[in-house]
Amino acid sequence: MNKKQLIYIGLIVIGLYAQACSDDGNQNPGNGDNSEWLLPTNLIFDGGPGKDGIPSVDKPRYTKASEVDFLNGSDLIDVYVSDSEVVAYPHDILDWHEIVNDKIDEKAVAISYCPLTGTGIAWNRTINGKETTFGVSGLLYNTNLMPFDRQSNST
Repeated sequence: MNKKQLIYIGLIVIGLYAQACSDDGNQNPGNGDNSEWLLPTNLIFDGGPGKDGIPSVDKPRYTKASEVDFLNGSDLIDVYVSDSEVVAYPHDILDWHEIVNDKIDEKAVAISYCPLTGTGIAWNRTINGKETTFGVSGLLYNTNLMPFDRQSNST
């Protein structure tokens, strides 16, 4: 990426962040009834971007490892290993998207990465027999990103 593209992306991110910082009253679990929360709400904070303010990757495209030309040997990746595939998710991409809704070996999985804590997690996206997708909620629990289930709209 050249300098002009990086500046352009930076301005977009700043604009999205500024727009998302408006208080809609629904993001902060400290507002209203907290009786349904299973986590201590005093450790949940509004991270700023709001629901889907950081776009997830919902249709990932793959490149063979031998053809990747944008990573250096020291760049960090998260790796998902299935029965027959190994998929790498570069932090350079996860820093901008934080969640990937993927399908590997016909199994629906979500990959999340929190740039604030460096935490990577993978989980099954099939819940009670129904496949769902996850997005970035805009909330942080103990400084970690909190995804939300788009099907139920629950965090």
